[in-house]
Amino acid sequence: MHERIQLTKNQQIDFLLKVRTKSQMGSDEIGNLCGVTGRTIRGWSRAKYTLPLLSALLISKKIGVALPKDFKVLKQYWYIQKYARQGALARQKIYGLLGNVETRRKGGLISQQRRKENPEKYLLLGCKDRKQIKPLVHSTELAELCGILLGDGGITSFQFNITLNKFVDKEYSDFVEKLLFKVFQEHPYVKERKNVIVLILSGVNLVEALEKVGLKRGNKVVHQVGIPNWIMKNKKFAKACLRGLMDTDGCVYLHNHISGGIKYQHLGLNFSNHSRPLVLGVHKILLENNIRASLVESKGVWVYSLGEVNKYFKIIGSSNPKHITKFQNYIYNHQK
Repeated sequence: MHERIQLTKNQQIDFLLKVRTKSQMGSDEIGNLCGVTGRTIRGWSRAKYTLPLLSALLISKKIGVALPKDFKVLKQYWYIQKYARQGALARQKIYGLLGNVETRRKGGLISQQRRKENPEKYLLLGCKDRKQIKPLVHSTELAELCGILLGDGGITSFQFNITLNKFVDKEYSDFVEKLLFKVFQEHPYVKERKNVIVLILSGVNLVEALEKVGLKRGNKVVHQVGIPNWIMKNKKFAKACLRGLMDTDGCVYLHNHISGGIKYQHLGLNFSNHSRPLVLGVHKILLENNIRASLVESKGVWVYSLGEVNKYFKIIGSSNPKHITKFQNYIYNHQK
């Protein structure tokens, strides 16, 4: 995702100051949370650059500091129009007007017609053509992929990507790569950065195909996306989608507390997201599968008791080895 958020200079400085204060972390440690350097964090802290949307959301979620409610999303290449206009005016000052609206429109129409008449020629010249894909068929694989994209995915006008932790999700990234090939018959481009693995598939037709099955390009929080209806209406698809959501944006956690002077440790599940329809959809699927879950202010879903967690792994399951390992280790250690 290349979108950025627009805050006032004081809002951005204040947000990152609250992050430092609450986390007691330095610039390098905060940078590790979102895969950037400490130098970049220091630049953001001085409001030297605008904040990338994905990084801002990751920092906000992991540290627990809310972003200002009135922020705006700047689309990818938002700055181009401003500087392109400045360049065009400078060139026009030197060379004069370069045609007019009508002549440019005519040239564009002629170019389109020639490409339609002789597409092979333009492909040989290096011009890209839209890749052809088969219509997506509703299936458990597609439903699980939708869950993954709704969790840790991003969709732009020309591509979509899935960002996973490079260390704890390495095995899971192999599963996701195979799943992408099953659905699209195409292997993703895999890009590794400092702390993350990004799986990318490009193509306007791919993006349009995902939109046809109910996903949306752009920011999921701004759009308040939910689980597509065709998934919610089919119990098998709903379980697969929930599995993808929990494997990416959910967690298996250990909760420690003391009662009567005795220390207890419990296993739980949590799914949190800033998109209210998504959280409500997760809660509904859990209840429809007779898994008791608590909904807190439509911001998160918690499954507390071991019996319900055990039921989740039996009915829904997981494709992410880190969740399976944590669950199995807890069961093993508490059966001794």
